[in-house]
Amino acid sequence: MIVWSVAGFAALVAGVIWGSKLGVQFSLQQVALKALPVVILGGLTSVPGAIIGGLLIGVGEKLSEVYIGPSLGGGIEIWFAYVLALVFLLFRPQGLFGEKIIDRV
Repeated sequence: MIVWSVAGFAALVAGVIWGSKLGVQFSLQQVALKALPVVILGGLTSVPGAIIGGLLIGVGEKLSEVYIGPSLGGGIEIWFAYVLALVFLLFRPQGLFGEKIIDRV
């Protein structure tokens, strides 16, 4: 409970500093919503996995926009991260570096 409280307080402070420095605007939702597929890709329990997941999402969005986008009419980088996260949830739900939880009954 203490760790979650400290993490919540750190997030609160970071959000207040970010908001006061850059301003709070509607486009910040793009940043927050892009974090979800990154965390799903890397694994919920792995910080290095989140870093690798972010790199994979970023590179994948740009490459898919260049190579696949013209055949689909463009705009693929908007939803590419969510489709990739869905594929990872189907085949590897713990993410790239997440721990596989085994429940023994």
